[in-house]
Amino acid sequence: MGLIRHHKTVGGHRKFKIEDVLEFLERNNIRIPEHKLEQLNLEKKFSNNIDINTEIILMKGELSSISLKLFENLILYKRDEVEALLSKCIEQGVGVASIFDDVIAPAMYRVGDLWAQRKLGAGEEHIITNILIESVLQIKARYAFKTHNVVISSDQSITKPADQDSSLNAVICTAPESEYHEVGLLGVSMVCQTLGFKVNYVGAAVPFKDLENVIEVLHPSVVCMSITLAKFAPPVFKKYEHFRKVMKNLGVKFVTGGQFFGEKKNQVLQSDFRSSSCRALEEYLRENFQVIDVTDISAKA
Repeated sequence: MGLIRHHKTVGGHRKFKIEDVLEFLERNNIRIPEHKLEQLNLEKKFSNNIDINTEIILMKGELSSISLKLFENLILYKRDEVEALLSKCIEQGVGVASIFDDVIAPAMYRVGDLWAQRKLGAGEEHIITNILIESVLQIKARYAFKTHNVVISSDQSITKPADQDSSLNAVICTAPESEYHEVGLLGVSMVCQTLGFKVNYVGAAVPFKDLENVIEVLHPSVVCMSITLAKFAPPVFKKYEHFRKVMKNLGVKFVTGGQFFGEKKNQVLQSDFRSSSCRALEEYLRENFQVIDVTDISAKA
């Protein structure tokens, strides 16, 4: 009817700007559910922070190009653009494992290279990392990962505590003492969540003794530990080995991942599975646990 401003594409399709739709609703006193209005405003925010070229590569699903765009936004400290780009990836149906493996990881490798070449200072690298972490946390808060609490371990040796009905689908995500890198760990927690696990995010730089206490309280079926630059001097390595044996005795699966820069060849960090990527972790969990795929996600509202 021509009541809302629009333009036609070459193919003859009408395109409407979000702000024109919002203006039409307000002008005509048309009320819509609050969560729908919130979603429209969110779309408006994203459209303001994503240019047409980025929209095109998102539509094409060119993850390497998306990763390069993410890197460009990060080094320019474009917080809103980073959040909008990652959110659009989710909405385009890119899996969480792919987002971390194919979009975030390559971008952060580029950041790391700049830091290694002293083209970025430690302070700048920290700002970039925090922008990324905050954006990922915003996505976790905005989108609901539908979980059904139906993950059942295929390992019959795991003993289910009488007072812990949900123990067999509990995961602890953490990093050892002296390890402060959390970006990869966030990816691990989101992958586990999309597979239906109940995730307990303990975070970085946790002493092994405290982790043992957490395991005693939560009775998890899996512990995922991210290790990149942690320092494994002999006393720390001894703590790691003791921690690993405690979990083995309890029947808890121990998964490690990360770049392991602090590891020495004469003291290899053993675990039940050493994951090279979020995708590899996802495959391991699917192979060793009966999971219901809950990767379908929707706006929290």
